[in-house]
Parts: sequence; structure tokens; C-alpha cells
Amino acid sequence: MKVAIFGGTGLLGSDVKKLCDETYAVSALSSKDVDITDLGEVLEFMEKRQPQVVINCAAITDVDACEKDNDHAMRVNAIGPKNIAIACKEHSARMIHISTDYVFDGTKNEPYTEFDAPNPCNFYGRTKLEGERFVREILGNGVILRTAWVFGERRNHFVDYVVNGVNKGDEIIAVKDMVSSPTYSLDLAELIKLLIPSKECGVFHASNKGYCSRVEMVEEIIKIMHKPGKVKVVNQSQWKRDAKRPAFSALRNYHLGLIDKDIMPGWRDALKRYIRAKFGE
Repeated sequence: MKVAIFGGTGLLGSDVKKLCDETYAVSALSSKDVDITDLGEVLEFMEKRQPQVVINCAAITDVDACEKDNDHAMRVNAIGPKNIAIACKEHSARMIHISTDYVFDGTKNEPYTEFDAPNPCNFYGRTKLEGERFVREILGNGVILRTAWVFGERRNHFVDYVVNGVNKGDEIIAVKDMVSSPTYSLDLAELIKLLIPSKECGVFHASNKGYCSRVEMVEEIIKIMHKPGKVKVVNQSQWKRDAKRPAFSALRNYHLGLIDKDIMPGWRDALKRYIRAKFGE
């Protein structure tokens, strides 16, 4: 089976490629290979390679950058998935699209399921929701996976910021009114590999089980490292970023559980495995 990964050189896409290389013929594409905002380029690639499954990991995930450049964010996060969905329909390919917990506004105060109504509180969330809508409208057999707070080996992120800060003795800034479900990209890639040959379709939440605040996440990292850490606890109003984050956007993998396909471990276990794998802590 041929599998194409848009965003295949990024944080999640690189892990999906690594896990699927031995089983499938994988094309891992960067924006330099195919510009997903250009329908012609996407169609040309699909015509040439004829993949049976397309995984879209490509996105502008910098939440503040999306707030500053609305047009670019909408092109990549909404028009990009639209173009991929059109090409998948044209070539009878199955599509797995990655979305986000930020499609929710964070006012529920308990984990969101796939059956809760989205209502994004920032432009990033809005663009990702529009991307979801295009995929649902164009394809009848698409899979949308919403995930949250993804960390992995491919690039630096919040976990790396904390680990490096603790090792250097720096003060760590942790926001208390941001709660979600930390997710190890390798665990999410394992789930995607499981779903590739399946006939499943629809919206699924796919994060490591459980949830925490940024403060609790920092405390857990310090515990795993067995080192002292200096933590400055702030709220979002003190943190001062261009985009508002939902206060509580934890996800419950309810749909996956209903079909007995929720293989995601707990977030603490995932965090420990990641830190040991990358840092040897």
C-alpha cells in the first residue's frame, strides 16, 4: 500500500514515517515538495504517486503567528486540507487529517468528547475547524484526529523548554489557567498506523489519557528528572501572548473507546518515556 504524508518531515509526520516505513511505501513530503495551498500541485502529486492513504500532518501550529497573519494561517490550515480532500476524492484515496483541541473554547471544565460543539477562542482554532469542515464536506470516509499539546523528538517545544531550563537552573514560567492532554507524537503515530488499514471514518479525539495544567506538567517533569526546579506560576493575563488559549481543552478519546481502538497510554507514562528517550534523564 502507498501512503503519503503531507507535513511528513515535521514533529508528528516524521514519527508516522518511521513507524510505517517497514509496512508501507511511504512518501514523506515537506512544503518544499508539495505546496498544499496550491490545488494544482496537490493534484499533480496524487496523479503521479497514486497513494491509497493520505495523512495530513501539515499545519501552521504557532498559535500567535496565526493571530498575526490570518490569511497565511487560513491558507495552510483550511485551504490546504480542502485541497488534499479534493485530490483524495478525485483519486479514491483515504484521508487521515490531524486537528486540535483548540477547536474548543475551554469553558466546559471537563474533557471534551467528539460530540461536544466546537467554538474556538483564537484564530488558529478557527482555521483548524474550517479545515475539519472541508474534509467532512468533501469526503465521506475521512478520518479527523484531534490531538493536544504534542511533544516529540523532531523539534523543540514546551517539554524541551522545561527540561533544558531545569538542567541550566533557569526559572521556568508555567501558566496555571491552561489545561489540556499532553500527547507524545510517537504514541499518536502508533494510533495512526493502526487506523491506516481500517475502514473507520469520522472525528476522533486522540491524546494521551488524562490531563494537567502547564504547572502540573512542569512539576511532573521535575519529578521525572529528580532535580530541583525554579518555577514561576502565572496566569494567561500575566503571560501576555497575542492569542488567547482555551483555559481547559482536555480531550477524552470517547469515540476510540467506543470502537475498542483507544491504545493511547497515560500522559505521565508518555512524558517519562519521551524524556528518557531524548535526554536520558
